[in-house]
Amino acid sequence: MTNEIVDHELLLKAAILYYEQNMNQEQVAKAIGVSRPRVSKVLQIAKQEHLVEFFVKDVNKDVVELELALQQRYALNDVKVVSTRYDRSEEAVSNQVGLLSARYMRKVLDQVKTIGIGWGNAVSHFVAETNYLIANDVTIVPLVGGLGLVNLDVHANRLVSELAIKLRSQYCTFYAPVIAESAQVAQELKNSTLVSSALKAARDVDVAFIGVGNEVRDSTWHKLNYITEAETEELEEAGAVGDVVANFFDAEGNTIKNDFADRLIGITIEELKEIPNVVLMAVGKQKARNVKIMLDNHIVNTLFIDQSIAEKII
Repeated sequence: MTNEIVDHELLLKAAILYYEQNMNQEQVAKAIGVSRPRVSKVLQIAKQEHLVEFFVKDVNKDVVELELALQQRYALNDVKVVSTRYDRSEEAVSNQVGLLSARYMRKVLDQVKTIGIGWGNAVSHFVAETNYLIANDVTIVPLVGGLGLVNLDVHANRLVSELAIKLRSQYCTFYAPVIAESAQVAQELKNSTLVSSALKAARDVDVAFIGVGNEVRDSTWHKLNYITEAETEELEEAGAVGDVVANFFDAEGNTIKNDFADRLIGITIEELKEIPNVVLMAVGKQKARNVKIMLDNHIVNTLFIDQSIAEKII
């Protein structure tokens, strides 16, 4: 018998794919990203630990099955689904999603030179759960302009600074508001050397960590009074159902185009699609539709969500 310690979730994934989804060991190896001999050893350990009898048994089996289903359906790099069992609070679930995202970032740190950061509650939890370590060769980049002088804990510039301190790394600052006074002012700022260089840096990141918003009236923009009632109505009339970074989108994932949208300063949805690895973090079943829109439109490569969202999508 082997005494090797193997990640419990890896055991579960291999066992489910091999014993319940009838994959061969080559297929399992490709699905979970290990060698075929490694799969054989993992399956042996699963038996030794009594995870496998005539079925796979584990209290988290349903969560792992959701991860596998999402990863296979959308060809994602990685998926983690946080259990919402036992009436866990949204804050507790958000902390765990942030922690898993932070661990994922640490795993890919040696593969990237630049990390892009969005804004909002999900990104705030991600930064808060990141441990202090050294990543001198990495630069942290904001993906959007600033949001004012209040509620700084969800602002991209503030979050970039905090993450850079934790990683002892360099960082950039986006010296422009996310909402300009007019479309003309927004365009003038985008044409300026300072803002155009910030936008270029945002477009060129290797990995981006972002959240996705709720419907406009229930969004962070509206709750924190970043947009007026008139602007909210304007977006709703244009068909907006949610937002990502500095873009509002409709039910098909198309970017909303109107006077208000022309005032926003940040990378676009089309530019997000060009980033090699976009990591989306979300908590709360009300976000399920908008997470699915991101997946259906191939904007997201890696996913960290809670069980309620995963179940609604699947």
